[in-house]
Amino acid sequence: MEYQLDHVSVVRNGKTMRFKASCVTGSRARSIGARAINRLGLMAAMMIYWYSPPLRAMEETLVVTIDQARVVTVPAGTEALVVGNAAIADLTLLKQGATMIITGKGFGETNFIALDAAGKPLVQSLIRVVGGRNALLVQRGMGRESYACAPQCLPTAKLGDDAKYFVEVAGQVKDHNAQATGLQ
Repeated sequence: MEYQLDHVSVVRNGKTMRFKASCVTGSRARSIGARAINRLGLMAAMMIYWYSPPLRAMEETLVVTIDQARVVTVPAGTEALVVGNAAIADLTLLKQGATMIITGKGFGETNFIALDAAGKPLVQSLIRVVGGRNALLVQRGMGRESYACAPQCLPTAKLGDDAKYFVEVAGQVKDHNAQATGLQ
């Protein structure tokens, strides 16, 4: 038995995609046929890569912290954005059409698709919303309380907190904001 391994690199738009094909063969005559089949499979994989830009774009995962916004460049000509689950992330396309803002709204993963004026997909990608780095979680039985620690730990209302704690902290934040803006 011998192992055949073929490598092919394709560069398109400054991105390199590396393809690999392998097989196990017995006799020399079969290895020639197996190599031909490998090369056909390799060519098919390259064709799929070459002609499916939305599939290639799914390789990237955009990571956003919950309750924070991130600026992301989208292809020129983007007219519309579609998000898979609006409870996880919110998307806003800026007027120039080459930049969007992603805001993390809930923990988890979703995707987005950027469309041109004709509704053709230009790019799509995964969005992963994660928790912040300066958080302290206190677990008391089944109840959870969140604290933001920057630089000292203070109560904050986060998704997944105990309902009573969440309502109390969110109420204090709401009252504080109303008093600060004079809307009380």
